[in-house]
Amino acid sequence: MASGTTGSKFSGLGAEKYGADQEQDANSALLELDKGLRSTRVGEQCEAIVRFPRLFEKYPFPILINSSFLKLADVFRIGNNFLRLCVLRVTQQSEKHLDKILNVDEFLRRIFSVIHSNDPIARALTLRVLGSIACIISERKNTHHSIRTSLDSHDEVELEAAIFAASCFAAQSRTFAVGICNKIAEMIQGLATPVEMKLRLIPIFQHMHHDAQTAAKVRQLCVDMLPSYPARGFVMVTLHTLSLLSAQTLIDIPQQVELLLHYLQQDPRRAIKLKVLSDLHLLTKKAPHMWAQHNLQVLCSFISITPYDNLKLRALTVLSVLAESSPLITKESSLMEVCLENCYHSNIAISTEASTVLTNLACQLSKGASSKVDETLLNQCVAAVESLLTVCVTETTEQHQLMLKKSLSCVSCLCKSFPALASSLADTIYSLLDVAQGEMPLLLYQGLAAVGSTCPSGLEQLRFDLLDRLHEVSAMPQDKQQDFQVLLTSLVLMACPVPLPGHMTKTLIDSLTSDPNHWTAFCVARQAARWGHHTVAVKLLQRLPSLVASEHLHFWLISLGEFCAGEEQLSHIHPDQPQHKGTVTLAQACGHYQKGTTALKASVTPTFPLEFQTQFSQLRAELLQAHANLLAACSTLQTCPPPAIATAMANVSGKEIQRTGRIGTQLQQCVAQFRMLSAKYGDLLQASFDADLTTLKSLTHLQQGCLLMAHVVDVLVLHNHQYISADVYNIQWDVPDFSRGESGGEALPPVFQDVLKMVQKTLGEAQGSAITHVQVSSVFKASCMLLREPLHFPRYFFQALQSTQIKLALSPSQRSVNDPVLVSTDTQLALKVEGVIQHGAKPGLFRAVNKVCLDVSSSSDTKIPQEQKVRVDNLNNELQELVEPHNDYFSAQFLLHFPFPGNHTVYAEASVIDTSGLSWKTGPKMTLLVRSFDPNAPQPPRHQQPPPPPPGRSSALRF
Repeated sequence: MASGTTGSKFSGLGAEKYGADQEQDANSALLELDKGLRSTRVGEQCEAIVRFPRLFEKYPFPILINSSFLKLADVFRIGNNFLRLCVLRVTQQSEKHLDKILNVDEFLRRIFSVIHSNDPIARALTLRVLGSIACIISERKNTHHSIRTSLDSHDEVELEAAIFAASCFAAQSRTFAVGICNKIAEMIQGLATPVEMKLRLIPIFQHMHHDAQTAAKVRQLCVDMLPSYPARGFVMVTLHTLSLLSAQTLIDIPQQVELLLHYLQQDPRRAIKLKVLSDLHLLTKKAPHMWAQHNLQVLCSFISITPYDNLKLRALTVLSVLAESSPLITKESSLMEVCLENCYHSNIAISTEASTVLTNLACQLSKGASSKVDETLLNQCVAAVESLLTVCVTETTEQHQLMLKKSLSCVSCLCKSFPALASSLADTIYSLLDVAQGEMPLLLYQGLAAVGSTCPSGLEQLRFDLLDRLHEVSAMPQDKQQDFQVLLTSLVLMACPVPLPGHMTKTLIDSLTSDPNHWTAFCVARQAARWGHHTVAVKLLQRLPSLVASEHLHFWLISLGEFCAGEEQLSHIHPDQPQHKGTVTLAQACGHYQKGTTALKASVTPTFPLEFQTQFSQLRAELLQAHANLLAACSTLQTCPPPAIATAMANVSGKEIQRTGRIGTQLQQCVAQFRMLSAKYGDLLQASFDADLTTLKSLTHLQQGCLLMAHVVDVLVLHNHQYISADVYNIQWDVPDFSRGESGGEALPPVFQDVLKMVQKTLGEAQGSAITHVQVSSVFKASCMLLREPLHFPRYFFQALQSTQIKLALSPSQRSVNDPVLVSTDTQLALKVEGVIQHGAKPGLFRAVNKVCLDVSSSSDTKIPQEQKVRVDNLNNELQELVEPHNDYFSAQFLLHFPFPGNHTVYAEASVIDTSGLSWKTGPKMTLLVRSFDPNAPQPPRHQQPPPPPPGRSSALRF
């Protein structure tokens, strides 16, 4: 075996991590691990065992996992206790793969045989393994009996293992939970059970939530035990167990809140009060709407009278969650008094939490039915936050830094709910930069960036001050210059209008030209492209392509420069300029995009396919070309106006389009092109499952822009007589709300509203007359207004914060590319589709996979005689099935029929349905070649008889 020495993620076992595993397939990797298991050296055996979880993560398919666990069960059966400990760790680390074990009976038989050992350590390890695999053997009666018997053991290690197994099985099996309930109660109340074991037994009750009767019985038992066992440890464990049980049953949460508040008031021990407040926080997060008004008053009165800061802080944390999410929280007088009393507390942590409660309360009230917040409350909230910011920057301790982050979060929430406050809060943050020291200025700049991202207009009054501070960056320490440079430049770009004034552009470029760190220049160029300042981005990207070592990065930077150059050209288009100048400028922009798209394709690598970037840039290039075609069609009115008999020809033929002559036909083609682009943007939007909300919103606006342009041409030229008395604002967008959440339900962008106002005015002047230069000129102006709007490159173009990838496997599979699967025409092909969902570092950051939709279809390459088609209702298979992934694995089976001999292609495609019910076309799409033959034909094709697969061959090899 290989002998790598780098550290592994399996802590406590000394496992080795082998770089050669990346090149191995599932079969060879499993063979190598099996060789290690058969070794006579214990070290090599342990080394092989602890590498199994990594193998499962790389090839998470049932055949391989089943074979691997059977081998591990053999090692557990015949090995020593240390090897059993290693197998136990593997089962605990591979919990999500346990349900893929196919031979559960055989696996359990090999493990369970050790339970009869005379060694209590071996029995304890067996019990812990059984508890770890409880999800697949939860209803095995022999296992239940062994655990129940082991609870009577006099060996401490075995008893602890039995308690662990009992807890795991109680969480999975209703039968076991009901049967063991009385046993656990007797042991807790028995005098022979040590105190330490009683404290371990009580948490088992948290899993007795399978039915209401058992839960009520356990709850009553625990409540009755509280007066009988007043020791601190018993009370804390019992209350916490009841809280966890209530969080599962839900119906007992009001009673549990009452019980916890009772102990909070009556019990004098601080440790118990802290545990009570921790449990209240847990229940509040679970169901804040189940709090009663008098519960809130009790908690507020406790905050007012307690002299201990740590208790006051914990209680305010509970209030913060209530104020953030509970619909019953209103301007309760006691709540307001508590917040105002503690907003200026000498303990900065308490004042921060009280200010957070006020902020959450104000934001919650702004979302209510009335959406009105008392000015007094809002002013008090702003004053508390501003005072807190001032206090936080006075010192540079870690606590003050943490409190400053929380207070800046409050500022961001206030700006999001009340945009009018953004300017004053931004001024307050900026004024503190002169007194801040250490890491505080960087945090303050980050707070200003959060304000600018939420409400860019809040930084407008600071743009010149921020620009002046760029000169101070060179005097800062070398390790901080890059962060400050990028942040300050980003703030200037947020605060300044587009296009950026010339002197400000020169200042920004000069401040970056002297910086030897080219990564800083790229970061600033990226921010400039995201905020629409393409002139700055072009100048920064001009010198970067020649400074990178990779060819792919070289072309990537060239493509970014060309895209930004094209957007810069569009800023020179003006609605009042002559049409031919606009056409020339637009042609130059199209040329830049064509060059950029070519360079972007050259930067693609297998590791970074850049699918979104390529599609986004191609659609942008097609959109610019569509506008160019529209401008060319508008000029047709001058060179080829409608003939004098156009109206008569339209009346005779009944085709209204003939009223407009040649320009009408061209504009019809432009409308069709814009609608086709809208559909393409919709497809890109539906494929961007991992994109952030701002990116989805940007794609939605681009899709709406295409529909708007088609609507403008239709209203002003093609069917203007139909819109004389109609509302031009009534547009059928047909755009699904993929950006549901923060950006859902927003109004149209201002440029869209300006275009519709102009169209309404022009339509009123035309009064349904034939096509005129006024109407064509309005179409030209509408196109220019949309083109002049700066494109903000979405964040997903540069950075993906969430990564979700689906891999599919088909069974049966082709032995080679040109060797199809053979099937008889009188039988059906059983196709099994398996899949695995792979996640990045932050799974479910924006949305999570709820279901997977599998679409299977087939098409025939053989021409079927016309007389035989009537005998078959459906020649091509079209099947669909919704499956719910379990531990990121899913599978489905389909029966496909091929009634006529010939070659067929089977397509299997996966799409995703998220937790909101929206469908996303994430892919992938796989194909399978099938050849059907007639068994009764005189000369049937040669039957395919594949050789038996080699040992260890699995479906994972096809991924």
